Amino acid sequence: MRRSKWIVGLVASALTVAGCGQESFAPEAEGPGSVMKAPLDAAWAAGVAYSVGTRVTFEGRVYQCRQAHTSQADWTPTAVAALWLDLGPVTGGGDTTAPVVTASSSSTNITAAGSITISGSATDNVGVTKIEILENGALVATASSYTRSFSGSGQNGTYTYTVKAYDAAGNVGSKTVTVTVAIPSNGDVTAPVVTASASASRITAAGSFTVSGSATDNVGVTKIEILENGTLVATASSFTRAISTSAQNGTYTYTVKAYDAAGNVGTKTVSVVVELPTTPPPPGGKRIVGYFTAWGIYARNYQVSNVPASKLTHINYAFSNISPDGKCILGDSFADIDKGFGFPGEWDPGALRGNFRAFKELKKTNPNLKLLISIGGWSWSKYFSQVAATAASRTAFVKSCVDLYVKGQFPGVTPANGVGVFDGIDVDWEYPTGGGLPDNISSPADKVNYTLLMQEFRTQLAAVTAQTGQPYLLTIASGASPDLLANKQETVKLAGILDWINVMSYDYHGAFESTVNFHSALDRVTGDPGANDGFYTDGSIAKMLQLGVPASKIVVGVPFYGRGWGNVPNVNNGLFQSGVPTKGTWDDGQSGLTGVFDYKDLKANYERAGSGYTKFFHPESKQAYVYSPSTKIWVAYDDVQSINAKSDYILSKGLGGAMFWELSGDDGSLVNALHTKLH
Repeated sequence: MRRSKWIVGLVASALTVAGCGQESFAPEAEGPGSVMKAPLDAAWAAGVAYSVGTRVTFEGRVYQCRQAHTSQADWTPTAVAALWLDLGPVTGGGDTTAPVVTASSSSTNITAAGSITISGSATDNVGVTKIEILENGALVATASSYTRSFSGSGQNGTYTYTVKAYDAAGNVGSKTVTVTVAIPSNGDVTAPVVTASASASRITAAGSFTVSGSATDNVGVTKIEILENGTLVATASSFTRAISTSAQNGTYTYTVKAYDAAGNVGTKTVSVVVELPTTPPPPGGKRIVGYFTAWGIYARNYQVSNVPASKLTHINYAFSNISPDGKCILGDSFADIDKGFGFPGEWDPGALRGNFRAFKELKKTNPNLKLLISIGGWSWSKYFSQVAATAASRTAFVKSCVDLYVKGQFPGVTPANGVGVFDGIDVDWEYPTGGGLPDNISSPADKVNYTLLMQEFRTQLAAVTAQTGQPYLLTIASGASPDLLANKQETVKLAGILDWINVMSYDYHGAFESTVNFHSALDRVTGDPGANDGFYTDGSIAKMLQLGVPASKIVVGVPFYGRGWGNVPNVNNGLFQSGVPTKGTWDDGQSGLTGVFDYKDLKANYERAGSGYTKFFHPESKQAYVYSPSTKIWVAYDDVQSINAKSDYILSKGLGGAMFWELSGDDGSLVNALHTKLH
């Protein structure tokens, strides 16, 4: 899906930031590979007074100062979008020199039980910002040294340690050192004898259970581990799992592993079946999930106060970003927690401001409304593969997200003021195994790691529930391609972990292609050149049902925008003809020609009499479209009739509801139609 690619770029040209000498400007260029760094661009640093227009480099990208300020340590360009405009990657000039790295081991040949220390150091022409140490490709330390213990011949083998050093411009240097472990066997080949038990074998109500393990050995037990469905969850003799919702239903297999000094390993497994009653739909009907965009408060002037809260069941707040070191960070700290809206006490020390405070106040008068933080999106999915790669990275990443958004540990905000904003987490990874932005990190292992990542989210959210008694929602925004659903992610396993799946059943087609087509057709359209790929809503939903996803966990995506083309010949009213990108509602020099139009813009300016456009409604796609032979512009979109048709489809299939992108694109009529039909 390309939704946030075009929207993220909109803010810069029209953005006015309150305070400190309001400024508005556009960058020289936008898009991958388009920014050339000036020779004097300096690396960003804390404690520097920056003026408007100053350009810096940070983590391999060029940024331009939006607002005069003196930088603080946590006001990096990636953390505070209100202060810095991202101009794109560094492509020339400036610092291109990688750090020079040294790596050493206290010993390179281990022939007896003991430990080694891996040490690394680096020099750089500007400065080193971070050092990492990897063991056989897996990150084990973010520090200049790492100590590793070896106890017996069971650990024999070759270990390759890589020390990586980073500078502020994103250059990376590395050095490796290899350690050979060859500890002679002491003659002990007897593995520990292990016992494993669970406090309950079947869970039918919210609560917790404890898995316990013990072991005996002819020489002695040195370590006990507990794995849950193959993932290490404890290095101890017991582990407690909290269960809060039916989304956690399934069979949990626990393996207790015991090690002795010779490296022998004994195991024992025990299983627990979780069967909580399925969570019913919201009172009164289906879910209606709307996205609220943080940047909408700027040029679009769409505020939290404009949200039709009584017409929605859930709101996804777009977006949280992910830092290069694998942590959840605010997408725009000014919009999120700092902008004043006039609430009582908002300028007191430790007070919460911004959109988050506005939503917290909105929820007081709308107690059934739930707010989820959406992590990633089209523009910020770069590091998902990295944070999902190992048990350690998953644990650290999820903890950072839970601490920030669930526990309310926002920078400069007292947690007591920050807690209670969000009722859950929505993950928007675009996309596992690849297919998103060109510089996204991806791996074939993403398919399995995505499931493990979501299980870690569920585990940590359940732990908070066990402490507070407050349940938390967990959802994803999934790509709609049938191939992705079947082959690029474990959709059925994900459904077993999640409360529901928001299906991005739009952007099947657009100006990124040269053939005019419906971007969110409901049914297969006669003559559609993409129909055989299942690129229409029913094609995606049918694939999910075929795979075994429960209908009640499928939430259908509907667009509150249209996609169009220019230079479309007057044949068949433009449908399935050739086309080129054209200017949409918010396109400018930065965003390029996306051909994306807000629904409210289409209704007001293209449907009206005298506009020169003729409106059509297609009986198979269930989408409206407008076309003008004189301008040669063609745009397809969902109108009220489309929303009614898709709502009827949701009801007839017993699906979980509707999700839409996004609130500021509507004049109120589309969300009213959803509410009337579904709730």
